[in-house]
This record gives sequence, structure tokens and C-alpha cells, in this order.
Amino acid sequence: MNMVLRRLDENEQVEAWERASSVDAQARAALLAGAYVPDALMPTLPDWSVAGRDHLLLLAYQHQFGEDISVEGRCHACGAKTQLNFSTSQLLNTASSRLAAAWHSDTATLNTEVYLTEYHEMEVQGLPCQFRLPRIQDFHDMHRGDASLRQFAQRVIAPSDFAAIEETFSAKKEEGAAWEQLYLTLEQAMLSLEPLSVVTLNATCPECSAQTEHQFDIANQFWAQLSAAVEKQLWDVHILASAYGWSSQDILSMSSARRRRHIAMLIE
Repeated sequence: MNMVLRRLDENEQVEAWERASSVDAQARAALLAGAYVPDALMPTLPDWSVAGRDHLLLLAYQHQFGEDISVEGRCHACGAKTQLNFSTSQLLNTASSRLAAAWHSDTATLNTEVYLTEYHEMEVQGLPCQFRLPRIQDFHDMHRGDASLRQFAQRVIAPSDFAAIEETFSAKKEEGAAWEQLYLTLEQAMLSLEPLSVVTLNATCPECSAQTEHQFDIANQFWAQLSAAVEKQLWDVHILASAYGWSSQDILSMSSARRRRHIAMLIE
């Protein structure tokens, strides 16, 4: 299941922005990734791991907007603003060897088969079990209902193993604490398997020198960049359509240089 990763043209950017603007964050992340996926592979998208989705979004960001990423955070100690500057390559280099092998830069092709999840061995309070990374569909379904630690575990642990764990936990006095500990165990196992499951960045406060961990979400960053780009494009459409009566599609099909020149002529 190979696909060629290419940049979206400006009409496609506006279409992706329009589709993603009225949905929740999880659905938006899937839509943004799906904007780069050919129709033949779209049915497989819900079964991709969330880490696989983010791997694609990092590569797409690199192609669409460049290497550099700058985000703002706050120091947990004094509340001062902190600027974090890094690159997509730095984040991509933290991915597992399985994900890293999916990308072939010489041909700009991506093997999306590695985004499909598989089960791995772990142990929970002496009970052997199998787990997998969460899928896009898992987060979509949990968002629609009342998500709980138990429901998350039920989705990512093999059904027969989950039944044994649930029976063990139901006999405990502090059942809630048991599910919380299981979630932490799962999180560590998933991070060990795939570091892109949760991306954490460390920043030193310029005011008090305290270290703060910030979680980074490539889907949110991608959406912010896409929204800013589309905002500029729609202003171009507004100005040129008002002056010349051209359609949005025709205007966005022009090169940026040509649009800038037409706008400069109107101003002059």
C-alpha cells in the first residue's frame, strides 16, 4: 500500500480547511491526514494507528510548510512564556524504526501498511496479555461516548485478555485505581514501542531556569498553519474577485507571484 506524498495546491488547501473547520479535534486530524491520502487507500484510514496518522502529518507538514516549527508554552513554575523552536526532522528522527522505514525520500513514497496496528506482548499484574497502539477509529468512537480508562483499555487490549483483567480488577476494593495504573502501564508500553504516540518537548524557562515538559500535537500545529495560509489566500480571492469578477478556483490556480502583481496593480 504505497502512496506518493505531494503538496496540496491552494484550491486543495482551501477544500481541506473547509472540510475540517466544523468538526472536533480528532475528526479534524483524520481529515487533514486524509487530504493527502489517495482515494484507494481511504478505507484503511480509520484502522491506522494515531502515531501513524501523526507520522504522515509530520511528513505532510514538512512538504507543505517547511522544516521549522515554533510554538509557545508556559513555565510550570513561574508562568512565564517560553518559545520552543524545533524542526519536523527532529521529531521524525524520534519515530520507531518501523515508522521510519515507511518513508522513502528518494521517491517521496510512503508505505502506509506500517500504519496498521498489530498486537504486542506485555504483562499486567502478573497476567500476560496482548495490546496494540490506539487507532484513529478508537479515538473517534470514544469521543462520541463517555470515554473512560476502562473503555480505552478495552479497545487496545486483546478481547480475551481484557476479560481476564476485568475479572481480576472487579474483585479489588479500589477498582478505579487499578484501571488508572493499567492506563499508565499501557502508556509506557506504547511509548516504548512507538515514541510518536505522545510527543513531549522539554523547555528551559528564560526567567527562572525551571524545566517544563510540553506535549506537542502535530495535528493542532498543522491546523494552525493551514488556517493562516488559507486566510491569506481568501483575502486574495476577495480582492481580485471583487475587482475582476474571477472565480475563487481561477484565482487560487494562479501563481502567488501573479496574484501579488494583480493586487499591486489595483493598489497603484
